[in-house]
Amino acid sequence: MTDQLNELAYYCITRHPADARVLLPEARDAERLGLGSCMIGERMTVKDSAVLSGGLAGCTTDLGIAAAATNHHTRHPMVTATIGSTMQAMTEGRYAMAFGRGMAANWKAIGLPAVTEAQLRDFVGVLRRLWNGETILDHAGPAGAWPVLYHQNGLDEAPPIGFVAVGPKTLELAGEIGDFVVLHTFFSDEATANSVAAVRRGAERAGKDPDSVRIWSCLATASDALSEADQLRRRTGRLVTYLQAYADILIRANGWDPQVWERIRATQLFQDAAGAGPIDASASVEVLERFDALIPDEWLDSAAYGTPEQCVRKISREYDLGCHSVIMHGASPHELESVVEAYRANRPVLRRAVAANPGKFA
Repeated sequence: MTDQLNELAYYCITRHPADARVLLPEARDAERLGLGSCMIGERMTVKDSAVLSGGLAGCTTDLGIAAAATNHHTRHPMVTATIGSTMQAMTEGRYAMAFGRGMAANWKAIGLPAVTEAQLRDFVGVLRRLWNGETILDHAGPAGAWPVLYHQNGLDEAPPIGFVAVGPKTLELAGEIGDFVVLHTFFSDEATANSVAAVRRGAERAGKDPDSVRIWSCLATASDALSEADQLRRRTGRLVTYLQAYADILIRANGWDPQVWERIRATQLFQDAAGAGPIDASASVEVLERFDALIPDEWLDSAAYGTPEQCVRKISREYDLGCHSVIMHGASPHELESVVEAYRANRPVLRRAVAANPGKFA
């Protein structure tokens, strides 16, 4: 049996347009390679986290599974509690659940409130009480008001709770009340180190061991095992798409020069590409090559790319920066095979052993 690399994970169904059917062969490949866990980024397309989690539970025996992330206010708290308990029971403890804030403009457009720190804090408290078997009467808090909340599951242990976070306040909250946290893709070394420090500050504020919250780096990974066009789409295309959606947040987190992005955003190239939809999904190779020439190298260097060995060096660097685990984002497990082989040949010694469950240490 292949030793499981609990410190490595992948995101499922990352291609555009999303095809939910690839979930099962991806998971089988992941277990064959010995990857530790699968992350599910929920989208209101064909990527419902509860459905995909159940699919993963049914086709795997060892793979950790995390909803990373879902949003607390898109489901009633009793429904969320039931999803977590059901998955915990089906997987015998391999499941974890992470929450994110999402984009305020999107929530406003579909009639939901923007997510606040107070809401997350309140909701996580409610969820943990429900998983503990408590009946809650007349709850009224930032997350909502409910006359009665109840949940019975008979489980010995609840799923770990985490956050997918970018800004320092949410990262500190993750350290304070979470079990694990997933950082954003395309973080520079400085941004990663600052994020780790923020998580640790939050943990210390809560009186916890600052190293007790499992921190995941999310590393865009595009090795030369992919075609040149795919490498370009998964690295440059993906970064430009994130900037297309929330440039200010990502640029501020990384300390990048905002004027550089303003010049790119003002080009006809960007205006035309952005008007066609998500750039990594809709732009031609020629358009992506032109973006590649405009994006500073230091921005693109926050991905793992090149030979499998070069990718492994970048993965190992994330541990040096304080992360406990790494998600190889943007590639399917079978596309990561050469990187995983190179990683096994030069596997770093972790400062703390981690479990297959994405929210736990060993």
